Amino acid sequence: MSYTGPKIEGAVILADASASWMVAGLRQLDRLALSLDEYAVAVRSPGPIPVSISWISGPPETGERLPQHPRLTHLSFTDNPDRFAAEMANAAAVLVLDTHLVLGRDSLIAILSAPSSEATGPCSIVRGIELASMDLRTAPPREQHSGGANWSYLNAFSEIAAAEKQLLGGTAKSQDGVISRMVNRPISRAVSGWLVRTRIRPNQLTLILMAIPLAGSLFLLRGDYLGFALGAILFQLHSALDGCDGEIARVKYQDSVAGRQLDGLCDRFSTLLYAVCLGLGLFRQPGMGEVMRWLYPLEGILAALLIGVSETILTRGSLDEYAEAPAAPASLYPQFLQERRTRFNEGDQLKLWAIKNSGMLFLGEGAASFFSEITKRDVFNFIFMLLALCGRPAWILHILATCAVGIVIFTVKDLSATRPLNGKPG
Repeated sequence: MSYTGPKIEGAVILADASASWMVAGLRQLDRLALSLDEYAVAVRSPGPIPVSISWISGPPETGERLPQHPRLTHLSFTDNPDRFAAEMANAAAVLVLDTHLVLGRDSLIAILSAPSSEATGPCSIVRGIELASMDLRTAPPREQHSGGANWSYLNAFSEIAAAEKQLLGGTAKSQDGVISRMVNRPISRAVSGWLVRTRIRPNQLTLILMAIPLAGSLFLLRGDYLGFALGAILFQLHSALDGCDGEIARVKYQDSVAGRQLDGLCDRFSTLLYAVCLGLGLFRQPGMGEVMRWLYPLEGILAALLIGVSETILTRGSLDEYAEAPAAPASLYPQFLQERRTRFNEGDQLKLWAIKNSGMLFLGEGAASFFSEITKRDVFNFIFMLLALCGRPAWILHILATCAVGIVIFTVKDLSATRPLNGKPG
């Protein structure tokens, strides 16, 4: 997120008993510090930003006096308000927060980017010289704040549950499709609301959730209506719960590149498992001719191989590399990308390539947006579940095989455009 607010030279966190309140798996003191660290990264602070922890009612008898989290690499902490005030005497902007404030990801940056830098709502900005006249060991009069975009204010311990719900509500991604927004997110947030209070880590949850498509594949292997229906429902359930690891990671500041890669790998493996086991399940259906019986597993295995190999090749470069690659003269793609770049996930290289090179943009941006929506993984899984419930499991396999052929065609064209026979980039 781009930052347009004032440059904060230091910060004061006024801490009372609420500093130890656990909100969505994090102490309030740690969550405020992580928000400040997020700010320091966003503004590319040249050095650690000094932060004073001022205990209003005395430090806790148990627990850490200062914030503790492996991500806090852009801040320096002290719990000596007098020394901090002396160091900040010439500062033009010192941010003052208190531990009743619950901040979501990027919300502090949004608050400070508001038009008025002096009226920042749940926090305030003072000059360093003003710190000397402030009693940082006394609780300031607190205003009643109703909350804002991805932030809230705890006036009582009983309000923590509502604050956690609001934090999880801010984890939606701009890339979410219609099924994710209307079906999957409500389910995943309900589950995440419980899991976020446990010690489970996002990567652990990603691996645990793989038990669902594995169970679904066993049902698909039954080869009857009940097996196909339950299998497809389980794969749709995995698609819904697949958002939990990302929601927990974002709320608890545990997101990482490795976690996103693991999640993408598991999603891809789930799709390949779907194709293979569906083909084997269709093979076991009674009353089929011998030739047709063998076509199904062959179709499933080939679809899985083609999708797996092609997606691996297409994602060899980052999404940004695909997005920024030069377009043909008079192409409508640059303008489309500028307006809708945030709606694409890492792994959508094929989708961008198709929009850029297929000419669908000449039918209008609506056509490209519709193509982008219906090719989302959550939409596929939901449609597959409906087809299975309607007794048409073979249609699912044919759709997967058709998509596999399309992916291969685009992959070959992409390789021929970017990897000529002489081995040098085109």
